[in-house]
Amino acid sequence: MIEVLFFGKMADVAGRRSLTIGVPDGGTLHVLRDRIFADALAQGQVTAQDIRMSVNKVVATSDRRIDDGDEVAFFSIFSGG
Repeated sequence: MIEVLFFGKMADVAGRRSLTIGVPDGGTLHVLRDRIFADALAQGQVTAQDIRMSVNKVVATSDRRIDDGDEVAFFSIFSGG
């Protein structure tokens, strides 16, 4: 199982702050992102480029593999000082 955290706009879009889920078939952030945000992506609420991701508190690209026990976070671009 992996722990998924949502921050900022991604929490609003997902309708939750966290989720525990099994590692999806394919095992990459891309697959997980598309699975979790399928409706929001299809409806144009967000684009794949709007969604930033991290694994175990390290920012990662969509092709990053995820493993059982990882912590994944989805967030939007932050701005400010």
